[in-house]
Amino acid sequence: MAGAVVVVDDHRLLAGPLVTVLTPLLAEHGFTVRPLAASVAAAVESGPPGIAVCDVMPGVGPSGAGAVAALVAHGWRVLLISGYAPEEQALAAVAAGACGYVEKSEDPAGLVAAIRVVDADGRHLSAALAAMLHADVRRRPLPPGAELSAADQRVLRALGQGEPLERAARGCGLTAEQARAAVARVFAAAVARRRQHRLTPRELEVVRLIGCEHLSTAAAARRLYVSIDTANTHLRSIRRKYHLVHPQAPSSLPQRTAAQLWARELNLC
Repeated sequence: MAGAVVVVDDHRLLAGPLVTVLTPLLAEHGFTVRPLAASVAAAVESGPPGIAVCDVMPGVGPSGAGAVAALVAHGWRVLLISGYAPEEQALAAVAAGACGYVEKSEDPAGLVAAIRVVDADGRHLSAALAAMLHADVRRRPLPPGAELSAADQRVLRALGQGEPLERAARGCGLTAEQARAAVARVFAAAVARRRQHRLTPRELEVVRLIGCEHLSTAAAARRLYVSIDTANTHLRSIRRKYHLVHPQAPSSLPQRTAAQLWARELNLC
């Protein structure tokens, strides 16, 4: 099922050589690597959809979850790469439809293997992403009946410790196919966790105005044509959701600070 691969990254000095290295390695497996795309728009315009190896924060156009959503909407499968991505950004991008996450410290052979897994199975659960998701299970539990089973969590923990899928499956007393099904459920649960506590479109507007434009609450209310009381209601909800996602945050965290932290974490500015 091998097809086209495009690297989406505006750091040409680093991403250009990556394309050069990947081209012959992926050609051995039947993939065609297209020229470097500096933005989501450039990737979409490059031709029929395939697999986008996308930097978590491309400097041009949408980034993070926004970049993933835009690519997925055009039929692309997205494998995230980053030198360092804040956990919340990476997990939000997974919830937006990313098929996996690979750190840029990975060697080229590891990246090729991840692309092949996405092509064959639809999802790649690296040790880095598995560790993030395992921490998220504890931090942001789903309602009873919707949470991952104990067996699924054992698979997730083993993958987070760097075990290959087949070895993790054997260690958990499962077949490789059962372990792959567990990975699919892990990704589905990641989406459910984000939907449970995600900011509403109006709350995101408030976060942008206060966290990025540094408007006062009154000025933000005027911009949104709402009362100050309504703006404060949004800010209380924004802070409540921040605490749900970050239980270690101080209970005295000011509302406006929560909005600023969300803006930075979601890369809205």
